[in-house]
Order: sequence, then structure tokens, then C-alpha cells
Amino acid sequence: METVPYHSLLEVNEKNVEIIRTSLNLDVNTIKKNLDAIEEWAKKQEHLAEAFRYISPNMLELLHLLGKGSVEMTKTRIDKLLTTRGMLPEICRNRSVEEFTDISEAINFVILPKQSPKDQSRIIVTQIRNMEKFSLISFMRYAFMIAEYRMNFEYNTCERHILDLKNVKSVSALTKLNPMLLKKAEVLCMGGYGMRISGIHLLNAPSFVDKIVFLIKQGLKEKVANRLMVHSSYDELHKEIPKEILPKDFGGDLQSCAQLEEQWKSLLKTEEAQKLIDSCNKLVADESKRSACKFNEEYMGMPGSFRQLIVD
Repeated sequence: METVPYHSLLEVNEKNVEIIRTSLNLDVNTIKKNLDAIEEWAKKQEHLAEAFRYISPNMLELLHLLGKGSVEMTKTRIDKLLTTRGMLPEICRNRSVEEFTDISEAINFVILPKQSPKDQSRIIVTQIRNMEKFSLISFMRYAFMIAEYRMNFEYNTCERHILDLKNVKSVSALTKLNPMLLKKAEVLCMGGYGMRISGIHLLNAPSFVDKIVFLIKQGLKEKVANRLMVHSSYDELHKEIPKEILPKDFGGDLQSCAQLEEQWKSLLKTEEAQKLIDSCNKLVADESKRSACKFNEEYMGMPGSFRQLIVD
């Protein structure tokens, strides 16, 4: 599409769009031609056709970017996303904004409004407030709900995560980090969405941070695990993420995370946001309409792995 839908809390400027399109050798006409071909293909896939109706035009273009501008890779990306979501219902299904009314008692999870000029990545902040009230599965459901909502407005292929551990005081917090759930999140993020994690930044780390790092890495592929950094100061963080796009909480120039949190809360209560979230709940392939042999051929043993993830 020629322009990306405006969003008050997710800035996407024309320069970023041009950089991403150029890097994938895409222009407006090529994108339109490719998306038309993908849509025509999806309508003929019995197991995908119904769910595909809930993929917005901007989400489809984003999936095309995540498919590296290739029609065939985008088809695979769509199939993997809709299939993976169905395999992880505890994370992806039947979510609503009302479910997370009290989540801010445990965490503050906010998306920063400006993309990094370094790699056009979106910066995502998680601040732990109360580890006793923290639930990893609830956090994942909330985070992926926001991620899917964002796909209707974003224009980037990578993201960076900041994890603020200031209020993590006791080693007992480690019991909250289930490596199996972390692995499920990685499967959904990397395998389903195809989003590239260009950095994970830990701040205000406690003395036992090495144990936290060890547990987090158990759920990550080696390439992503090697991008996990523990920063001893905000100046160190600024070498990776410019202070101009960071909140005051981390020595940046933008408004505080608490202020951004309130803005996101208000936005998610709107009718438009809730309609989009409801649509995202329906992004699930109908496996009853896909032959088992074709499933095994396309996913090369992945079904067994997912079933193991679900039952463990």
C-alpha cells in the first residue's frame, strides 16, 4: 500500500518505509502485484481461507516483508502463522482486553512510539513491578495480543526488548520463568510471525542475574540468545538504542513508561482496538481441511514437536 495507517502510539515514517522496501527490492507496484497473487492463493487453500479473511491489508503487507518480499516465502509465512497459533491455544486463543484488567499490578508492558534509526526496529519495554503477582502465561497472552494488534499498523521486520529488573529482589523469582513456556513464545515469535529479535537488553539487574540469563537462554535459539545483553548503566544502553527514542525511565528524552502505559490502556478500550483484537483471535488454520500427509510434508516433523510443547 502507498501509505501505512496512522497510529498515535506507533510512529512509522516515510523514510523507514522506504529503507525497508529498498532493502527488499520492493516498490508500491510490485507489492500490490505480489499481495494480489498471495490473496488469490489463500482463497484456494481450504484450511486457510476462513482465517485469511481476518488478515487486514496492512497485516498482509507486513507478513510479506517478514517473508523477505518473496511471494512463496509469504505463503509459507502465512501458513506457519495460522498453524502455529492453532497449536498454542493457551497463548493465542480467546483473549480480550478485559482479561488483563489487573496485569499492570505485576508488569508494565509498553511499546515505544519511535522506531530505532539504527535498524528500524520497534522497541518494547517490560518493567517488572511485583514478581509475586507475575504470571508468565498471562504476560505472554497479553504480549502476543498486543503484537497481533500492532501488525495492523507496523512496518518493520525486527524488534528490540528491554527488560527492567529493578523490582526483582529475590532469587525465588526464578521459579516464575518456565523454560517450556519461553520456548513456546520463541516458536510463535520466530516460527509463526517470523519477527527478528535484534536485541534483548536487561537493566537494573539483581546480583543473581546470571541465573536469570541462563533460564531465559534455555528458551531461545543460539542466535537470539547471543543478542541478550546485561547493561550496568543507561549509558551502555544508549550505545545500542539512542536516548532520543527512549523514555525518561532509562535516561531518554521521551515521556515516562507510566505515561505511555496509560495511553495504551485508553487506546485498547476503544471499539476499533477491540474489534481488531477479536479478529486476531480468529487467525487459526482449520486443520480438519488439510490432509495429514501434506501437513507432515510441509512441517517436516514440526507437529510432533508442537504436541510435545503442549502436553509437557
